[in-house]
Amino acid sequence: MSLDKMTIAKRYSKALFDLAVEKDQLESVYADLQQLKQIFNDVPDLNRVLTDVRLKDNQKQAIVDNLKKDASSYVQNLIQMVYDYGRIANIVDIIDQFMVLYDGYNHIAYAEVATAIELDSDQKKRLADEFAKRIGAQKVIINSRLDPSIIGGAVLKSNGFIYDGSIRTKMAKIKKMLLK
Repeated sequence: MSLDKMTIAKRYSKALFDLAVEKDQLESVYADLQQLKQIFNDVPDLNRVLTDVRLKDNQKQAIVDNLKKDASSYVQNLIQMVYDYGRIANIVDIIDQFMVLYDGYNHIAYAEVATAIELDSDQKKRLADEFAKRIGAQKVIINSRLDPSIIGGAVLKSNGFIYDGSIRTKMAKIKKMLLK
């Protein structure tokens, strides 16, 4: 029975995460994985090349060895293992799942905020700090975007929840109360 890519990613990332925590290497493994993910993002055809049957095994191994060159031994082992087991196409998913575990372990949350005007860095920091207190996170990383339709205030989305403090929504509530 074949495993789906999410199951594969969760299993490999959990094993690596647990090992990194146990060996007190979490930060170095995290940094190595960020660099590895950047390589796969910068060279989008890398997965295809490493799984291409027309390329000889020694040529693929040379690429894998190059990927492992500057990584910690734990990340080197991960790269070699996923290549050997024919799961190199799952490497970015594995890294993404590792990042999820890392963020949970470090109480890091992500939020998207929509405002009618651009927020400056101080406003983003205050918003992130207040939201972190509200949800019990140590750190909140905010990605902001402009949405003039909300008129004023902000709409914050995080982990499937929406915190709507926009003037548009407040006006809609007032309108609904008046029409009853």
